Parts: sequence; structure tokens; C-alpha cells
Amino acid sequence: GGLTAEDGSTTVLRARHAVAVATGSTATIPDIPGLREARPWTSREATGAKSVPGSLAVIGGGVVAAEMATVYAAFGSEVTVIARGGLLEGFEDFAGERVDESLRSRGVTIMTGTETRRVERTGDGVRLETTGGEVRAAEVLAATGRSPATADLGLEHVGLEAGSPLETDDTLRVEGFDWLYAV
Repeated sequence: GGLTAEDGSTTVLRARHAVAVATGSTATIPDIPGLREARPWTSREATGAKSVPGSLAVIGGGVVAAEMATVYAAFGSEVTVIARGGLLEGFEDFAGERVDESLRSRGVTIMTGTETRRVERTGDGVRLETTGGEVRAAEVLAATGRSPATADLGLEHVGLEAGSPLETDDTLRVEGFDWLYAV
């Protein structure tokens, strides 16, 4: 094993004391039929866009969904948030309620308790089939969480599952190892 460069050459590294995994995370694209093929925005595209779409459908009800709905509504985009549950469910109830009120006051359409069943890229944007009806927008943002970037590190060689989170103790040491740490 070892590190493989773009040209195919490999380099073996040996740690003297410990190994720290600090690979970050990637945006999660849920398994909604047609969503991947529709080329959805993630937080990366939403924060790096060079122009404002006339309308934006946001799938998700968490922090990124609320932030991007706020931003794009302020930019003049017609925003629809489609959340499987409520808004900001991991927080105190009042937080989600206040954000819901604030977004609605800015003209954002909020669809809570709504599943997205299918997404299709059309000639003029995207069409989403939801349990609350059809939503059409110029762009769709998948704001449904993040996954650890641990898929291609070789974790399976030390008995860990590739692509899974690394559970740590209070010192950030991976449970069951005296030499492996994760951030």
C-alpha cells in the first residue's frame, strides 16, 4: 500500500507516533430518483454561483438549507424549501419556528413534512415530484447533510469501514486504536 500520485507512482509513509485523519466531509446527495442526474447544487455550488437563478428549490431542512434559502431570497430568487421533517430539527423547537417565520416573511415557500420523490432536469430547469405536489425551479440545491470523506483511505486494512465516520474519544483518538486520531 501507500499514497498513489496522479501519475500512478506510490509512496510509502511510516508514522513514528500516530496518524491523524483530517479529510473533512463531502455533501451528501440523497438517493432520490433522478437527483444525481439532475446535477444538483451542493453548498459548494450555492456559495460559488456567479449568477442568481430566478428560482431555487432547496431539498433539506437543516442549517445549510436555511442559510441558502435566506441568501437566495435576499438576492431576489423565488425559493422553495422542501423538508422531510421540520426546519432545524436538531435544535430547540423555537429555533426552527423562528427561522420558518423569518423565511416565510421573506417570501420563501416552506414545505415541511414533505418527501421529494423524483427530480428531473428539464429544458428550463428542474421539476421535483414531492408528496406536497410538483415544484419547478431553475436550480435545485441538495442541502441534506454531509458525509465523512473516508472512502478511499484504506481504512478496511485496519478493520474499519471505508466511508464511515470514525468514532473518537474526548482526545480525538479513534476508539480501539492507540495510534489513530481523527478530526
